[in-house]
Amino acid sequence: MSVKREKAGFEPLYIDNVYVAYGKADVLSDVSMEILPGRITCLLGGNGAGKSTLIRAILGLTPPRQGSIAFDGVDITHEAPHRIVARGIACIPEGRRIFPKMSVYENLLMGAYQEKSRARIRATLEKVYALFPRLEERSRQLAGTMSGGEQAMVSIGRGLMRAPKLLVIDEPSLGLSPALVNENFRIIRKICEEGTAVFLVEQNVRQTLAIAHYGYVLSQGRVVAGGTAEDLKKAEQVQKAYFG
Repeated sequence: MSVKREKAGFEPLYIDNVYVAYGKADVLSDVSMEILPGRITCLLGGNGAGKSTLIRAILGLTPPRQGSIAFDGVDITHEAPHRIVARGIACIPEGRRIFPKMSVYENLLMGAYQEKSRARIRATLEKVYALFPRLEERSRQLAGTMSGGEQAMVSIGRGLMRAPKLLVIDEPSLGLSPALVNENFRIIRKICEEGTAVFLVEQNVRQTLAIAHYGYVLSQGRVVAGGTAEDLKKAEQVQKAYFG
């Protein structure tokens, strides 16, 4: 499945015919996707579908054995992870993975470790605090003593501290109450509306398709469906797997 590229002033991410293997076994086979600017693109799929492997490939942690990944017009297929982050890709990992013995403020600063300008760090921090006022109120609190929902805010805020062009978010609803899941999805929509492209990897299909513009379905390492969110709601693979 090959992606047809369209001309645009800014090209966030193109994944073309990617194969990724662990040892001799392919986990991803012939995967092609595009994540466009100003949009939320989602990736749906069950456990073991290959979603985490695709994230690792994008971030340079498990480079493809075949195919290519391009970001903003540059081939990043075999670039080192820190260089990929420097180009403008940030990731909110599954399970949040905050630094529990560091304060909220220190956790947020870790997201800006590559930024040299103190003025830009301050400006970005103000934007994060505007999005999550509770983080400013509790900036000196140890992150590990916060609730799961608050830790989710810390994780998202840390990812935004690099002012990324593309934010990869892995399973943001994991372990959260329905009310906090709703709030998280509202924030994700707002992040996109403010200009950051989002690649949302999630198993909460109904809420994901409610905020996504485009999406793909991954099954056994292959893309089996793709299109607008409305198209996916009607797709046979999605209906059978998620809507009964």
